Amino acid sequence: MNLIDRYVREIGCRLPPKTRADIEKEIRSALEDMLEDRSKKESRATDEEMTVQVLKEYGNPQKVAASYLPEQYLIGPQLFPFFWLVVQIVFGVLTALTLVALVLHFAGGDFLPTEIGKSLFSLLANYFGGLMTAFGNIVLVFALIQRFAPSWKEDLKDEDWNPRDLPDTEDADQVSRTGTIVETVFTVLALILFNLYPHYIGIYGFTDQGSFFVPILSQAFFSYMPWINLLWGLQIAMNVLLIQRMRWQVGTRWFWIAIKAGGIALAVAMLNGPSIVNLTPEVLMAEMSFSADAAQTLASIITQVVKWGLIISIIAGAVDAVKALVKIVRAQVAPATA
Repeated sequence: MNLIDRYVREIGCRLPPKTRADIEKEIRSALEDMLEDRSKKESRATDEEMTVQVLKEYGNPQKVAASYLPEQYLIGPQLFPFFWLVVQIVFGVLTALTLVALVLHFAGGDFLPTEIGKSLFSLLANYFGGLMTAFGNIVLVFALIQRFAPSWKEDLKDEDWNPRDLPDTEDADQVSRTGTIVETVFTVLALILFNLYPHYIGIYGFTDQGSFFVPILSQAFFSYMPWINLLWGLQIAMNVLLIQRMRWQVGTRWFWIAIKAGGIALAVAMLNGPSIVNLTPEVLMAEMSFSADAAQTLASIITQVVKWGLIISIIAGAVDAVKALVKIVRAQVAPATA
């Protein structure tokens, strides 16, 4: 096997099978033409030394093979600023929560130096563990966006863009990439939290008897999780579609209305069903050492807050759905009246 065959084979083994044969043929033809031109220019027959020179000029086989492959990113340069923004937001929230937990922990009573060290070590371990878990989940979400959203893969050149394609500043159909990506990431994190770590959702604190943890959500709430997961999954799917298209269309607006309708139906079911919070007077007295009157008052306040929160979400969802429906109607009527 001569040098050219060995060189072409070395390149080919680094290429996808689908395109390997055509690229090998192209490279072989180019090398043979280069050798022929060099032979004529130097007025001598092709030999091994000339072949070596031509192959060196053509380039390292690894670099040549890489030139035929698309650039591969886990998170590409176009998406990285949004990735970094979300990382900063999530890390900031986790840091703030850890500082609050630290203050509450040491405000709960007197501790021996050894107990302070253990408590501090435990909080820091949980903090860094939470950071790593959150970072891994965020990377996974953005890697999936990078993989499945074609608009983030385009390597655009200056000559590829057209000033006429610039969006109108008053264009109501334009999608905010930053907002959509942030919403998608936090929806995915909520899916992970509520499905894999629900035992962390609660109130941590201290009483004279020691520390306590009270789950906030009741079993009734978790009975709705299949429907919550469905709505969140549809929301993520729609957001990925919006990131790809960068504009609202009739289909995506109907999709949005369907999600809002599902959210309204779920909120109505929660409003009319058993309590979705676990903070009953009995729990407040047993776990948090409240008096009977204080526990009854606080539980009543919490019940009302949850009730009105669900009512507000129903009203807000209905308003959003109506707005989307109005935009669909306007989009259908506008061309006819133009």
